[in-house]
Amino acid sequence: MNGLNRNLPSLEYWREPPERIPQRFYVAFCLLMSSVQDAFLGLKEKESDNLNWSATCSYYSLMHGGRLLCFLALGDYPTRHQRLQDIFSTSQQQRRNASPHQGRNTSSHHDGYPFDWLRKFASQTGGRQPRATSSQGGGGPIIDFRQMIADYLNHVQVADYKERLTKYGNVLAAAAPLRNDSNYETLLIAHEYRHVAMSDAFSDLSLHMGAAAESTLPLLIDAFNGFRFHDPDLPESRDQYEAFLHVYVHDRIGAAIRRKLGGSSALERKLLEVLTRIGTRDIDAQYHDLDYSVSMTIFGGKVQLMRGFDEKIKALARVTTS
Repeated sequence: MNGLNRNLPSLEYWREPPERIPQRFYVAFCLLMSSVQDAFLGLKEKESDNLNWSATCSYYSLMHGGRLLCFLALGDYPTRHQRLQDIFSTSQQQRRNASPHQGRNTSSHHDGYPFDWLRKFASQTGGRQPRATSSQGGGGPIIDFRQMIADYLNHVQVADYKERLTKYGNVLAAAAPLRNDSNYETLLIAHEYRHVAMSDAFSDLSLHMGAAAESTLPLLIDAFNGFRFHDPDLPESRDQYEAFLHVYVHDRIGAAIRRKLGGSSALERKLLEVLTRIGTRDIDAQYHDLDYSVSMTIFGGKVQLMRGFDEKIKALARVTTS
């Protein structure tokens, strides 16, 4: 396994109680479909000549993709964009910056979680927190998360994982500063249209950011499928996972993405190609237990996220209408 570490507290979190195993599967699936959706929204906005937002959607597809790769291998992911860039960088110095034992990150990992998403998510459930491990405390060894992700991709039989992971890291490194420029630099934003230089630049940005997101989707799908078929924590019999996945890919989330494409037949055909690559099978198996495990009835972290989101919307409504 070339150093594959299956004893991380963030992975242990998803093993107990047993309903967390399908919940981990569901979180991974949602990250994958978020990346697919944003890639296609980027293409749709480009067709509408909304170039800046097209590039932004495509960039977020890349971000969701990086979080998926982290989550599959480590059970957690960083929410900060810069940290995700550091993790996937080909520079050893940048990867050292992403280690929890470097500078500002040292004191925040006493619970053993490598990143910040799971820490917040787990705290909302009120469940048992993991014990800290000696490898996670301040002053411990530098952790190369990128290598751990590579080891995992190798373990779940993702083809050409080294080259593809390197390409993803290079794409993310090139895309991130462009997203900052196009979103935050007003002298650029204000000249997206009818400008002698910037209009062509935004057109190129939309084109290449969209191509970057599209070109990354096969890696993400292959990584998810590697997890789906070969991750040792999933049950040996996976028929209910297959039945669940087929319905969610094509009917629930896939159909929801299709509705957002503005009736573009070309994009709908391309979306079908991407969803078909996931390779789901319409098999005769009941998935009620899995559906229940990820429902609002039992999935406490999901419930708290949704309730918190709704409360923030209501707070916005109150200040808007007051």
